[in-house]
Amino acid sequence: MNETVDITKYGNREYVRAVLGTQFEHMPQYVDFLREAGEDVPPTAAERGTHRPTNKPLPYEYYLDPKYVPVEIEKIWKKKWQVACREEDIPEIGDRVAYDVGPLSFLIVHSGENEYSAFWNSCRHRARRLCGNKPEHGDMVQCPFHAWSYDLKGRLTWVPRHEEFPKATPETFSLRPVQCDTWGGNVFINPDLEAGPLSEALGVMPSHFLDCPQEDRYTAAWIKKKVKINWKSGLEAFLEGYHVLTTHPSGMPIFGSTYTQTDCWDDGKANVSRLITPALVPDGWVKNDIHPRLSLELFCNTYGLPFPPEDRGATVADARAYAADETIKLHRAESGVDFTGRSISYLVDMHQWYAFPAHFPWWGEGLSWWYNFTPLGDSPDECVMEIRWLRPLAKGAPRPALPKCVEIDFHEQGRDYPETGQVGFIMDEDMENMEEVHRGMKAADPAVARPILATEQEIRVRHFHEAYIKAMEITL
Repeated sequence: MNETVDITKYGNREYVRAVLGTQFEHMPQYVDFLREAGEDVPPTAAERGTHRPTNKPLPYEYYLDPKYVPVEIEKIWKKKWQVACREEDIPEIGDRVAYDVGPLSFLIVHSGENEYSAFWNSCRHRARRLCGNKPEHGDMVQCPFHAWSYDLKGRLTWVPRHEEFPKATPETFSLRPVQCDTWGGNVFINPDLEAGPLSEALGVMPSHFLDCPQEDRYTAAWIKKKVKINWKSGLEAFLEGYHVLTTHPSGMPIFGSTYTQTDCWDDGKANVSRLITPALVPDGWVKNDIHPRLSLELFCNTYGLPFPPEDRGATVADARAYAADETIKLHRAESGVDFTGRSISYLVDMHQWYAFPAHFPWWGEGLSWWYNFTPLGDSPDECVMEIRWLRPLAKGAPRPALPKCVEIDFHEQGRDYPETGQVGFIMDEDMENMEEVHRGMKAADPAVARPILATEQEIRVRHFHEAYIKAMEITL
């Protein structure tokens, strides 16, 4: 018999509000929680980051003052490795898309067998963008304005009425390249031709994803949300789980945010960090009100798993085991991917990674998402959050067609688009806070206009500030 659980009560902020003054005598972080529970700890989770940021928090003026936008463009977006698209966005040779970040635009081309190239998205004649807002295809890149033509490697091949442009040779007027490389099915670019390789910028992250290859995934849902906040405010909301108490009340019976583990790695070249939160573990704030059985019922309802038999979920351990087993069955039935033997942690928990400046890949099947944040135009008050749901793909299986990107305008919400599902709902909860944070920054007394950050729960925000301050060459 299929049943559903009414989660209305558990999404009610009054229900989950902590008693004033509540503190915890013992609240172990993730790996210690698993060990105390007698559960296997994945080697990747056991490998802890040791970097401890020591910088001062970033003042709000860097989020609000327009004068910092061009500085960020020069020192971050023209200097750092960033995700431009996924390989599946341009699957055939000749496919191409534009990647826009702030006022900049780049042309990303599938230029050969297993080869991708990137260029400044500007015709060398009179600067017309060569690729617009929609994907394009062809055996050459031809400017729609005056037909100047380039091959897929950016080399100038034809200039109409060439006799009037005697200096327009391929050696001098081909497209201007930027660095381009791939990892995990993602296409990265770096406009700085002198910058170190992508592998340096990703640090330890690729080694942690060896058993969760991102290239063996496909985009099952794709969202781009315009938000009236600074791009830094946007990504900071996803660097910590401290906000779950009041921002995501419906998740508190299912995910134990108070057991979240945070790790930072920084070798001077790579600035990466990770957050891990256990699933089917009632949050510390509501643990006395939520039985493991109820947590299991809510999890199954949320993830589309079979409603558990009456004899399952009496303990947290059994609830996690049941959910993991059913997750294996679900993937085997839906995609033919067999996760038998994978850890419970891999199957149900949230493992979220971050690489400076703005990319968030997720490890495992608990939440297999991918985030990216970019500034919009020249404004410090607007950004774009890009979200993808990346589902596993069986070896040799045909890759499903790329879904249409759901583009959500400033005044719209994810819940206005049913196809965004759970992703859109959670995004809405975060964005409701972040737009108020941006307004609150403007309302702050200038004498104290900087945040106070927790030593552990917000250490990844501290680390982001440290990386930003270093990149921007700021002295505080």
